[in-house]
Amino acid sequence: MIVFRVDANEQVATGHLMRTLSIASACRKRGLTCEFWLAEEKETERIAKAGFPYRILETRWDALEDELPVMKQRLQAQPVDWLVVDSYCATVRYLAELNRMVPVFYVDDFRREHYEVSALLQYIPCRERQKTPEGLHEKDGVQYLTGFLYAPLREEFSRLSFDKPREKSILLSTGGTDPYNMAGRILAYGTRMQELQDYLWHVIVGSMNRNENMLRELAAENPKIILHKNIPDMWRYMQQCEAAVSAGGTTLLELCACGIPTVCFAFADNQLEFAEEMAEHNLLIYAGDVREKDDAPHVICENLVCYTKDAGKRAQSFERMRRLVDGKGAERIAAFLQQYKRDV
Repeated sequence: MIVFRVDANEQVATGHLMRTLSIASACRKRGLTCEFWLAEEKETERIAKAGFPYRILETRWDALEDELPVMKQRLQAQPVDWLVVDSYCATVRYLAELNRMVPVFYVDDFRREHYEVSALLQYIPCRERQKTPEGLHEKDGVQYLTGFLYAPLREEFSRLSFDKPREKSILLSTGGTDPYNMAGRILAYGTRMQELQDYLWHVIVGSMNRNENMLRELAAENPKIILHKNIPDMWRYMQQCEAAVSAGGTTLLELCACGIPTVCFAFADNQLEFAEEMAEHNLLIYAGDVREKDDAPHVICENLVCYTKDAGKRAQSFERMRRLVDGKGAERIAAFLQQYKRDV
């Protein structure tokens, strides 16, 4: 039994849930039983649709230490081989106390603390990780899974084909919430640009986007704006479109797997370093932190034109992205979890 402790709500990006679902799906293919534990009844439809059971802890997603008694009670009542934790609210104490009961596998995007866990997943690049060896290695009794080879993307990203030409369209993805209405602001600016007049806009509307009604009004007025919500095959649009605009986060790795030239922006602290590192690796164009840029839509669209007008630049971007991410990270993680279970 593998339990995934994860949350998704208006404050927590859906990327946490999506990547744990990817790992769970790969585990299920290996015959492992998986279950999700969440603080509250949010985004559970995604879990149910994927065919996994879940439990609601009725705790606070942003105060995990307070839920320790609940977690310990559940772990005592149910045999668990692995507890996979994916939350920025997990503290050193929270993880250490649970690790004394069951092996804890923590998804560590920041590497800011020394965690007393059984395994750490550290696939996102950042400056202080440059000296960390990539691959699977052990240090101080902790197993480390490091580097893009372990990026837990959905299964479809491991079996892509690129035999069809891309259409003159732009994929716009702003995350599950879009608190700064970047989709609306980018569309308002981009659809007026002469250089982008021939392009369709495929807009991914997040499940908790509070500006959805306004986006639907824009789409009703402009046939070149096509909205998509709760789609199971976003990868198709990543392969179909000529270029993309995306908020920072794990979606950037999915875009890399699809080789689609991308302009990225950030609107949360946890997105900044990842986006900057991806740009420094020359994998995409980073337009900056939109919280600090009043002219962010202008900057994003001007950078987007750099891709749309230059086929050579798009081809170079495709090659760099595809070399970086092969889409098989979830399979590697599942193999690790299964092997550890056997060796215990």
